[in-house]
Amino acid sequence: MTATGLKSVITENTLNIAKNTTAQLIGKIISVAITVGATIIITRSYGREAYGDFNLMQAFPGLFFIIADFGLNAIVAREITKHPELEQKYFSNTLLLRILISVTLMIFGLFIVKLRNYAPQLELGINLSLLLIATQALLATTNIIFQTKKRLYLATISNLIGYIAILLLIIILAKANASVIWVNFAYVIGGVISLIFAIYKLKQLGVLFKLEFDLPLIKRLLVATLPLGLMFVFSQINFKIDTLLLDAASLPESFGLNRAETLAIYGLAYKIFEVALVIPTFFMNAAYPRIIEKSSSSKEELRQVMFKVLGSMAILGLAATLGILITAPILITIIGGNNFILSIYALRLLALGLPIFFLTQPLSWLIVTLEKQNYLPKIYFLVALTNLLLNIHFIPLYSYKAAAVITWLCELLVLGLLTYYAKKSWKEYYTEQI
Repeated sequence: MTATGLKSVITENTLNIAKNTTAQLIGKIISVAITVGATIIITRSYGREAYGDFNLMQAFPGLFFIIADFGLNAIVAREITKHPELEQKYFSNTLLLRILISVTLMIFGLFIVKLRNYAPQLELGINLSLLLIATQALLATTNIIFQTKKRLYLATISNLIGYIAILLLIIILAKANASVIWVNFAYVIGGVISLIFAIYKLKQLGVLFKLEFDLPLIKRLLVATLPLGLMFVFSQINFKIDTLLLDAASLPESFGLNRAETLAIYGLAYKIFEVALVIPTFFMNAAYPRIIEKSSSSKEELRQVMFKVLGSMAILGLAATLGILITAPILITIIGGNNFILSIYALRLLALGLPIFFLTQPLSWLIVTLEKQNYLPKIYFLVALTNLLLNIHFIPLYSYKAAAVITWLCELLVLGLLTYYAKKSWKEYYTEQI
């Protein structure tokens, strides 16, 4: 290929990544605006304690979202990129696996909720929200095709349609003074609407939303995804355990907050924090196919792509931290009002660690690309255990403040371990290629 031709290909790929990332970010800005609007309605219409219960209803299925992924998206996207002629077979078998995993997680969730002895209304709300595990898992499965075909903007449109439905339902329910349980259930309905649109678009792309059972393929996928799946289990425990421990632990009386109020204060800050974490996720969704391609061509080209990705992530992470530190009072006041002033401090504590989260994602996917995902479970198991022990010890002393700081301290441990194993994986992968 000539230098001009090579430059043209690089430019085309760069523009493709930029196009998909920009489309997702624009979509996320709109969906965030809708989420903010919905949160304002809930906090103002139902108060701090009810918002705390709402946050717990969202936290339970949230614990299982990434577990339901079980690493399938990354592995299947990699295989479809290498073998596009097997696209339908991979998709249909993955869909079957996702349904089985989701049903298992929902049953497990029902069992855990029963053990907690919540008030009947709160228990009902959490149980209904467990349906989100299925809607999110099926939507994630459709994203495999949108990603490999470089049509991630379709996933964005699908999500936006669902978010608009959620907002409209919340407005109607709040005006009718409906229970916060049904406000929470609006998210399930929105997920179903998003899924219907995604299925329609898949058909236009030539992929049918159907199940297929190919036992050898399923076994191969499970073996390939087991390390990554275990990583997701431990990673999600690491990411969500603080909210569940704030619900279960004895909280310090000096803070003057009960369980629901503590969950509300921390939950509002964490919601904004999670929005910021969408940026590296979207960037990696767009860049991952490019990283896979370079891993099959040239070590030097892959090195250049990774340096660009890591550099971009570092800049974005620092910008996000600075932006949140400055705007935290405005954001919290607009979204929650004066009853949530304490969320400003929690948000600023969380924001200090944003650059770390931006850097860990590309390193994780580099290890997966180099087919060394066996290293990932041990990393995230160690960090999840550390997170659990730190939160058990410090939450009874410092409440949500401890949870916020421990969140990014543990991610710093993740970054150190990922850096070590990424270097090790790189050396092993290219030694094997010789």
